[in-house]
Amino acid sequence: MKYLSKVIDETIRMRVGTFASPREAKKDTELNGYFIPKGWKVLVFQSAIHMDPEIYSNPNEFNPSRWDDFKPRAGTFHPFGAGCMACPGSDLSKILISIFLHYFILNYKLEQVNPGGPVIYLPAPDPIDNCLARIIKLR
Repeated sequence: MKYLSKVIDETIRMRVGTFASPREAKKDTELNGYFIPKGWKVLVFQSAIHMDPEIYSNPNEFNPSRWDDFKPRAGTFHPFGAGCMACPGSDLSKILISIFLHYFILNYKLEQVNPGGPVIYLPAPDPIDNCLARIIKLR
């Protein structure tokens, strides 16, 4: 179950469910040479953070082992939002995903129809064919 938790974290790192999180600048800020006045509304593009190679080495690679001894800095991993905008059901979601995957892995086999197919990366990594697969019941 420890490895399953890493698989879930890696999956939601690569394919976050929300496009962006709205925020308001609480003070005048300069970011990468751009001036953002206090009160302006900004969108935090979550995939840009989760796929940043300065934070996650080889970000396009699905690697659950990256979570072995990795504790993300504040603001670098927030698939369920953060602060007052955090999803109150995030822990429940991860538990439900764990239960589903446990039973799915024990009872079914998944065969990708087009393995190695092309992937687009904006706004988030998605197989062009939507990852068509066959589900085969075991036993």
